[in-house]
Amino acid sequence: MRVARPVMKKIIKNKTFIAHKEKSQSKFTGGNALGLGWRPGQEEYEAEIENCVIDGSGAGEGLKLSFCSNITVSNCIIYGGYEDCVDIVRGSNICFNNCIFVSNNTKQHITIKGGAKNIVFTGCEFRNNFKSIINGACVDLGNWTDYDDAVRPKTRSVKIINCKFNNITKKILSRVIYAERPIVENSDGFVLKIPTFIVRLFWWGQRKGWLGKRRRMPKEWLEVYPHEL
Repeated sequence: MRVARPVMKKIIKNKTFIAHKEKSQSKFTGGNALGLGWRPGQEEYEAEIENCVIDGSGAGEGLKLSFCSNITVSNCIIYGGYEDCVDIVRGSNICFNNCIFVSNNTKQHITIKGGAKNIVFTGCEFRNNFKSIINGACVDLGNWTDYDDAVRPKTRSVKIINCKFNNITKKILSRVIYAERPIVENSDGFVLKIPTFIVRLFWWGQRKGWLGKRRRMPKEWLEVYPHEL
């Protein structure tokens, strides 16, 4: 009888992470203050991040989570870079409890994309306006990622519970692009749903390489794994 190996657990507590300042801004190569990632074939792990300061000022973002699962972030203050406070691409089962997300003229406080699922924000604060009312939100759901060259599930099962604004006049709590509408309870702001026909047109243009800035991922990176469905 084969015995399952215990999942490794990373504990990150009471630390300060500061991103290196960047001379130029790039959404493809921008750095972060703290990044966690996983790829198929690597050892699986869980992580708890608690009572940390994560400062992405001058870089792309504060916290980067790439294809991560089972991550809990509690009582942290996360300062945004020129892209995001938190960038989540793919992955699942990620919880933010009593965190503060501070925009520094940041495009959005949080971006969740690439079919990421089961993401929960509880008792959090969004501080300072995101950069542009035309192209931003506090929680941006399902924006284009170059993994979307493959047909992927929508970003889904996002909950925003008891979350508040501080020094915010742009009231878009969440923008819904290629995503399911989030569940929102007792939180400030409103949800903006981008019409489906606009999303389909943009996706078509991106895949053709006619719209926006993009990269071409290797074919093996585009695979949609069973646990992402």
